[in-house]
Amino acid sequence: MKLAIEEHLKCSEYPRVGVVIAKSGEVLSTGYRGETRGVHAERVAIRKISDEEVQGSTVFTTLEPCVELHDEQEIKSCAQLLIDSGVQEVVIGVLDPNGTIYSQGYRKLLENNINVGFFNRRLREAVEEETFEFGDIHKVYASGKRRIPVVHSGTDIEVQFSKSDERIINIKWATLQHNHGCVDLSSSNGSVRVAAGARDFGDISDPMVFRFPSHFARMKKGMIAIVKPANTTFFVLIQLLDIFENDIIFKWAVRNDR
Repeated sequence: MKLAIEEHLKCSEYPRVGVVIAKSGEVLSTGYRGETRGVHAERVAIRKISDEEVQGSTVFTTLEPCVELHDEQEIKSCAQLLIDSGVQEVVIGVLDPNGTIYSQGYRKLLENNINVGFFNRRLREAVEEETFEFGDIHKVYASGKRRIPVVHSGTDIEVQFSKSDERIINIKWATLQHNHGCVDLSSSNGSVRVAAGARDFGDISDPMVFRFPSHFARMKKGMIAIVKPANTTFFVLIQLLDIFENDIIFKWAVRNDR
């Protein structure tokens, strides 16, 4: 597991992925995302050894192996590659938060009689911090842009004013309806306002001029919302940038309340 993390830290692009293939206590090969341009880490490591060596091996990967994203995909997914290569066991660092992949690679391996284990909790936390460009998907600071999954009951996020200022506003993305092009943004009751007509954060000089506060806003691409729970001394501006079948991209910025 530690060797896989060492490979993972060699990556210069996100998401970082490191892989180690071992058998009978011996490391057979390693690989990381970006070692060969455009090739996933699992495939990089498998290409370094023979078909016979791969069979019956254990693969340690810091990120859940990917699955096919569409029927016409020309290159088989990493999960399918591991299955076809005769791997006996796969040990995973973290499940992929991409809503299209989340738990699907894990499930596919199990359905094909491959043993699946996970890194211990301490190492999972280390992987989580270093795998994705923005770190923990459930906490954000100050301002930025992020792609997150919105599946099942939704995704809760803490927006902290800054790393040195611990004031927090909680938001939640839920009820993603890709076919209708909308997703719900909520916070504590009566704290969400839609900045109707605003095209960017710079258009908003005073968030309280926008009427009709609610406990949630049904957001479509390009819409901006303002989240300010009662008794908070700052507010969060949020804009939905894009929406996918299981994921969204949004940006945010915090402002002190005047």
